[in-house]
Formats: sequence, structure tokens, C-alpha cells
Amino acid sequence: MEHDGRNSGEPSAFLPPTAFVTYAQNHDQIGNRPFGERLNHLVSPACARVWAAIYLLSPQIPMLFMGEEWGAGQPFMFFSDVGDDLADAIRTGRTEEMASFPRREGQGAPPDPMAEETFRMCKLDWDARTEGEHARFLSLYRRLIALRKKEIVPRLSGMGANSGQFEVVNERVVKVTWRLGDGSDLSLVANLSAEPVHGLSLWGSDHLWLEGFATGDVLEGWSAVFSLKAKS
Repeated sequence: MEHDGRNSGEPSAFLPPTAFVTYAQNHDQIGNRPFGERLNHLVSPACARVWAAIYLLSPQIPMLFMGEEWGAGQPFMFFSDVGDDLADAIRTGRTEEMASFPRREGQGAPPDPMAEETFRMCKLDWDARTEGEHARFLSLYRRLIALRKKEIVPRLSGMGANSGQFEVVNERVVKVTWRLGDGSDLSLVANLSAEPVHGLSLWGSDHLWLEGFATGDVLEGWSAVFSLKAKS
């Protein structure tokens, strides 16, 4: 991996998928944006739902960010509580860091990282979990986690290195297959765009989960199909 013109990291292909943590968002990605937007603030509900299905049903260890599971409406901004001797330095550093960050139309200056109100804006509204789209997101996460626990986790032990293979079907569709520890195959076909894709083989007795919509050989936009084929 190259960063700032320098190679970093080390080879990891010899490790099984269960040695890795996967996620859709984390505190660094959100908190280091000028206004702390979460994934569900930036993409459509369909996009957020398909990403949830992809990483919660993949073999890697999933990591959820607080409030993600119900599509929390609160941002998670950079905030700090230090003495006056450091306060101005933090404000200045934050302003300089965010100066070149893309802004959405109508956004002004980021909130003061030292203001108590900035912190309070980020506190979760736990009551929202039972309301409207938030409740639907929470239901989705619960069903995905239950399916992972039942069908995928018991098959992870013994997975080896290089157990996953991927194919870029076209510019919008990717297919991934993992050989799980018990010899079964977990497959994913995902349309990572808003437009439908035709001519895909999607259905079989090994169907595990559909997120989004699919009919016949058509996978609609922001949709994914998981299949689980037991060892023959």
C-alpha cells in the first residue's frame, strides 16, 4: 500500500479472512469530516442497506459504529475538552486540516471543536430506534446478524489463506466466492450502482439472502445476492 509516496504495511495474503475486521464506517472516517456526516447522511437508504448486507454476511469480522444499526440522524464530529493552553491550537489545527476538504453546497464553517454544543449535537437519540426508517434499519441489522450467527459463523473455523476469489463482472457488478472452513462456498453477487444489470445467474437452491431487488436474471440497482453451497 502506498501513502504519501511511501510504501507502508506488510503482506497479509497468508492470513485467513477471519484475521481481518471489516466495516462500512468508523469514528475516524466520520469524525474527521468537517461536519461529521455518517454514511446514511451521504448515500441513499438502498446503498446503505446493501453495504450493511455485504459486510455483515462476509466472512471477515464485522465492526459496527455506534448508532449505525438504526441509521442515527446525529453526526459524529471532532470535539475536544482540554485546557485553555491547548484550545486555540486545536481550533487552528482543525481549521487548517479541513481547509481543503470538499464541502456540500450551503455548508459554512465547521463547528467549534471546543464548544460543548458540538459535543451535544453528537449524542445519540436512542428513542429514534423505534421510529420509521430507523426502526427498519434496526430490523435489517438484527436479521442479518442472526443469519450470520446461524449460517456463517459455525462454518468459519478452519478457513485458510487465499480462500476468497473475486470477479469484476462489469463496471457495476462484482462477484466474490469464499471457501469456508467446512468446505462450503459462500458467494456474493453485488450491483454497486443505481442502474439494473441484466444477464446474471442469481438463483438456486443455495440462495441465502437478497438485499434489494432481483427478478429473473436482472439485479436491480444497489442490490446483492448471497448464496451458500454446502460441501458436496
